[in-house]
Amino acid sequence: MEKALADVRIIDLTRALAGPYGSMILGDLGAEIIKIEAVDSKREFMGPTAYQGQDAYNMSINRSKKSITLDTRTENGREVFYDLVKISDVVFDNFRPGVLERLKMDYDTLKKINPRIISCSISGFGSKGPYRDRPAYDVIIQAITGAMSITGEPGRPPVRAGIALSDQGAGMFAAHGILAALYARERTGVGQKVETSLFEATIAQIAYEASIYFVSGEIPGPVGSGHRILPVYQAFQTRDGYVTIAAVGDKYPRLFKAMGREDLLQDPRFIEPPTLENRKERVSIIQEVFLTKGTEEWLQLLIEADVPCGPVNTLDKALADPQVAATDMVVTIDHPFKGRIKQTGNPIKMSGTPPEQKNKFLYPPTVGEHTDEILSRLLGYSTEKLDTFKREKVI
Repeated sequence: MEKALADVRIIDLTRALAGPYGSMILGDLGAEIIKIEAVDSKREFMGPTAYQGQDAYNMSINRSKKSITLDTRTENGREVFYDLVKISDVVFDNFRPGVLERLKMDYDTLKKINPRIISCSISGFGSKGPYRDRPAYDVIIQAITGAMSITGEPGRPPVRAGIALSDQGAGMFAAHGILAALYARERTGVGQKVETSLFEATIAQIAYEASIYFVSGEIPGPVGSGHRILPVYQAFQTRDGYVTIAAVGDKYPRLFKAMGREDLLQDPRFIEPPTLENRKERVSIIQEVFLTKGTEEWLQLLIEADVPCGPVNTLDKALADPQVAATDMVVTIDHPFKGRIKQTGNPIKMSGTPPEQKNKFLYPPTVGEHTDEILSRLLGYSTEKLDTFKREKVI
């Protein structure tokens, strides 16, 4: 079956998480991703989670790609890179601002080689401003953007979001930018420079929290699992775990019925608009009731009453949930060197050009696994030329 991005070729220069995550999304959608890695690359984050010599972290963000090794700091290495640029659509990187210019791999250089090329860059803070040259990691960005200040429990130390909010957010925004640039190129015939950063991606996701601050002038703090506006929108402890509830609008009466406390519908504390004080009282009353039953019993009652709810699952339970299986969000991939590996699936579903048939994703490659195949098939390099490059450690 035809894939959405079947005719798109992307040179992936990215490292760490944000860039590889973004390029993997596009690879799942059918783009040919040529991941360029250092000749002596060991890949980052190798540790106790390594599986048969390949790190679980790297496997999670490098499927649907082909890996070649190339030293782009050498003259011959750059020539190989330029040859690939001539037949590619996108060059994707996450270097600090200025690095590509020093390597002569920046957009202004590449567009002279291929006017249709799209150059997409993810950086920590963007290419402008006083922080442009600073190093950045997800935890740093969550802190400096204020995201960490509104995460966690009131009165407790600040905590990082459990998922890589800034890294993966930047990767997704970059993928959106690349798709928009490809669409624009269909009309204009020329490529362009696309940029985003971990900083900008995180500021953008603050969204309604920022809007509330702009309107009220009040600096928001953490609200735990609760919500700044909605009064019953949080996790409640049960006899043996936790259950989350989102009782919004007409779900209030349904919640009280499921709780066996329809008398609360006449309680002034639940009738009046929520204030800080009556919000605390509401939560305290509801919490007391929820301690009387176990999580599964509450879920059955709440689901029957059509109250939005869910358990607070640990990852083992979440990944084994029947809804995960029904939506193909855990896939098993056959790896010729690593056996069968499990990974999270692609959340994008398309009827005409699906990302990939179930469990048929291209496996995460080992470093440089496709060097000979890519350079001979796409560039027509001879065996002799490849051997010379290997001796010179160009590839």
